[in-house]
Amino acid sequence: MTLNVLQKQLDESTACPLCQAAMYWVEAEQFDQELNYHECSHCHHQLYPDQKHNCFCEKCLANRRRQMKETRLQENRQHQKSKQDVHQYELGQLSFLNKLFLLAILDDQVHEHSQHAEYIDWDSIKYHNISPNYLMQNALVKRLSKENILSLKDFNADQQHYYINVRLDGYSEPSLFSITQQLRHWFYENLSKGVPFKSADEVKETLYFLLYQEVIQFAQFYCRSWGIQIAGNKSFQTFCYRMLDVLAVGQIYYLVQTALEYLYKQKALQPRNENFINTNLLKKTLQQYRERAITEKWETSTLPRPPQLPLSKMSAILFFHFLGYDENIFFQPIWRSWQQIEPRLKFYSNKRCIHCGSEELTVDYDATDYVSLFCRNCKHQDHYFTR
Repeated sequence: MTLNVLQKQLDESTACPLCQAAMYWVEAEQFDQELNYHECSHCHHQLYPDQKHNCFCEKCLANRRRQMKETRLQENRQHQKSKQDVHQYELGQLSFLNKLFLLAILDDQVHEHSQHAEYIDWDSIKYHNISPNYLMQNALVKRLSKENILSLKDFNADQQHYYINVRLDGYSEPSLFSITQQLRHWFYENLSKGVPFKSADEVKETLYFLLYQEVIQFAQFYCRSWGIQIAGNKSFQTFCYRMLDVLAVGQIYYLVQTALEYLYKQKALQPRNENFINTNLLKKTLQQYRERAITEKWETSTLPRPPQLPLSKMSAILFFHFLGYDENIFFQPIWRSWQQIEPRLKFYSNKRCIHCGSEELTVDYDATDYVSLFCRNCKHQDHYFTR
């Protein structure tokens, strides 16, 4: 507080309420306004007649810090209490996409023989290549936080430190290593130790979504050298899904590159993608290309994935580890890839007892060569070889 002290006189008739020492009567100005108050001659405690100003002596500062700390602790207790009332998901109940995202975050951070925190330090990894683009992973974190799957460690702190608020095998608050290991079993063990999806369609939906995000990443990569922003939106996503039905990702890369170069030469692209102006221009141009290609029966060229374009952790896990595919995932339409992928996934997701047709099954994935199904309804056992 900046004051211009005009006069200071000792007032022995007034004692300091803290140390009982005599106080000064101070006449001062603050921002050309008259301000009078008492100030202790010993501890510098200040008393204002209007009680609208704060004292900044050591005792008052300490009291305010203590009150703030108590308030913060009380808020944390209330938050912890409210957390107990919030539904806690089983790890297996999460969507396939959310499981994939969590594994992409944790896989490089959590190992058995290395030290790690029991929370996700999002600030330190949010710019890593976890997903094809930053906007996607930021949106996923917000969604998981909204669903209380990711829970902030401290609401009053500036850091984004998240606990994973799930149950594992019926136990609450599992360790981060236990969660990571379970996710690794689901995605890396060729379905021999469990299934991370509810249906084959859920995997297909995630495959479409991730390949669409790969297209967005390619467009952003191409525009970055021009200092131009671009991002996806619902309309562009729907259009990309229609293209993914008939074209390979590499062919879409070629169309996007051609369209962006044309728009850039026409000086139609704006530095900022306000109201998705660049996204909508790109979509309109791609639509025109596709309509003309169909009418004139063009064969769309295929552009290889640029080697300098980093492959995200999510894409690598899904394409190469979980689906067992290679770079061909970018060079053929999804329908062709899906013909090879779907039968195996459907077997694991649509399991029924061959004796009574019940879906109430206990599945034994312990063996790497076969899967055993135990019907809880009729007690029948089925054994399937997986090799």
